[in-house]
Amino acid sequence: MDNTNFRLACGLYEQVELWSMRRTAVKVVFETTDGLTQEVKGIITDVYVRSKVEYIQMNTNLDIVTSAIKGIEADVIIGVN
Repeated sequence: MDNTNFRLACGLYEQVELWSMRRTAVKVVFETTDGLTQEVKGIITDVYVRSKVEYIQMNTNLDIVTSAIKGIEADVIIGVN
């Protein structure tokens, strides 16, 4: 997660943008700064770069560094574990 030059691959970036525009429910699995795996279900509201680090922003008020993402699954049911 130290790689500040990490960017989503072009195809995945476009897919993430589409999910955001369509307000598609997704499940994002990512690694926390403690090295633990966590997942969040919600809607991607933005993809942005701050201080040369790329993030996705969720409607759950969570910003995730893209280099920490292990997987994204679309069309999930929010509120179901």
